[in-house]
Amino acid sequence: MTDPISVLRDWLTAAVGEALPEQPTSPALDELEDTLNVPVPDDLRRYVRVIGPYLTRAEHGLFFGMSALPLDSGWGGELVQASADWPPVEAVEPPGTLRPVPFDPAWVLLAHDHGGAYLAADLRPGPAGQVGQIISCGPRETRRLQLAVSLTEFLTDLLWHAARGTVQVERGAGRLDVWFTDPEITHPIDLCLQRGAAALRRS
Repeated sequence: MTDPISVLRDWLTAAVGEALPEQPTSPALDELEDTLNVPVPDDLRRYVRVIGPYLTRAEHGLFFGMSALPLDSGWGGELVQASADWPPVEAVEPPGTLRPVPFDPAWVLLAHDHGGAYLAADLRPGPAGQVGQIISCGPRETRRLQLAVSLTEFLTDLLWHAARGTVQVERGAGRLDVWFTDPEITHPIDLCLQRGAAALRRS
């Protein structure tokens, strides 16, 4: 089975022109695990170790055009405060997978669109969810979506779309971007809001 994190690393290496060394540990994830008493899945830890160094070097549109975020333990507290002014959550899809709260510090932010929409790894899911599931969040929408049951599944879906040609991978000028090839599709969360939470999953 193809390891999606290794493929992303190869794409990023080609884009920036050199292979960056892995981070040996992730103090921010360790702090999150200890402070909130939540488990951090192995694939999320490995993603931060392997891909994290590239994300501090430059901005990359890894997540269907959404910009990947380097791990920053300070964002959780800032967004908890900001989320007091966010609109209430009206729906969760599929039902029960997420807790219907505006934001939770156990959501590890992975990507954003610069307009109030985020992708996150959910370490404190709802009763029907899974630890490490990939979700949508942010003040832009009042619906919360489970986009994949894990980071590995989400990235495997991304590679599947690249192999099918529904997304294109652009490497150059020190930056990597993964875009939809259909000009009518401009945002992964919008696509899932229109077609259902599973719209990005391989069929």
